Amino acid sequence: MRRATALWIGVIGVVLLALALHATPLCEYKPPVTDLSDLLMSFSYQYVNDPYGSKERDINAGRFVVDYKRLYDTSDYGFDIELANELDISLSAESTYKTFADGSYKRYLTPDGDGFAYAGAVARSSSSFSALGISANIGLGLGRFSDVTPMAVATRIDEDLYRRSRITQRLRTADLLILAYELDNQETYRTQTALLEGVQDVIEGSGFVAGGELSAVDLVRINDLLRDAGFSRYCGMEGRIGVGYEIMDPSGGDNDLLVTAAFNYAHTTTPRSQLLVRGSLSGPPELSVTNRIDVGVQYDHFVAEFCRLRAAYAFARETWASEATDIHRVELDVLLKPLRSAEVTLQLSLEHRPYYLEWSADLRLGISIQLL
Repeated sequence: MRRATALWIGVIGVVLLALALHATPLCEYKPPVTDLSDLLMSFSYQYVNDPYGSKERDINAGRFVVDYKRLYDTSDYGFDIELANELDISLSAESTYKTFADGSYKRYLTPDGDGFAYAGAVARSSSSFSALGISANIGLGLGRFSDVTPMAVATRIDEDLYRRSRITQRLRTADLLILAYELDNQETYRTQTALLEGVQDVIEGSGFVAGGELSAVDLVRINDLLRDAGFSRYCGMEGRIGVGYEIMDPSGGDNDLLVTAAFNYAHTTTPRSQLLVRGSLSGPPELSVTNRIDVGVQYDHFVAEFCRLRAAYAFARETWASEATDIHRVELDVLLKPLRSAEVTLQLSLEHRPYYLEWSADLRLGISIQLL
């Protein structure tokens, strides 16, 4: 297991190095303010009554998941919040839950610089803990994140118009930057129609529009891209190291000093793709005896306008008294939108926990059609 973990870390390191050496125009876009938020809620329930009267084969279980993230960053300061909750309810087996909350405030040492000092707090609760775990931490860090969604949307508009031969050549970088800054300041427009007109003026002002003007169909497609609320892209890298103190120990033991470290990485090569890598380590000075490690990798990709793909891997290790427990989770989501009124979702989840004899597998298929 240690070799497998080291292999994963090595692969991630190679990928990060390759991507860091391959800068893209999207990641070169630097907005004055980055404000990103993401909220995911899901619920599933399954009931099966064995017709032969065997209660051992009855299934009466459900899962409720909430995942919220917020990242705010300016030239002088920033903050980030993460809340996560997993609740597995079963009437035929043991119910479990896991709750996590993390928040921190950071102050940059120099305006527009990458170095910062931070202070934060972490709270954990789980059915496997004997008590609630709360800790406070301070430390130093290096790095920044940038919300490049406006530039990604501008590039998507450019690609769509060029693919349909509505512009004679790709927009210049200067035109894309103007378009991105207009989208980044869309709150200055009173209505969505006014924003669309501003975008239209920039594109037609480039002189590349076939016929000189955008058609009604062009404006409808541009408006759809502008209103895609589920689309976001960001770039950046951040590393932290610090010390903390356990206000409440989740094992019910003595409160300890903590050593903490974390890293986050985001990269996008085109508007179609997004790579996210994150990891954290915390524990008392005797890290080999007690520690917690979390590593996550997520990749989102637009295969086509009607097809999105998301793949994610998460690794968590808790070590108590030199005994490690590892959890691996792999997820694959495919979202198909063959029509504007229809969606097809395919989700595959694989998970391996301590003492599992084999991987658990969960396959879900969802179809929704809006008829009226």
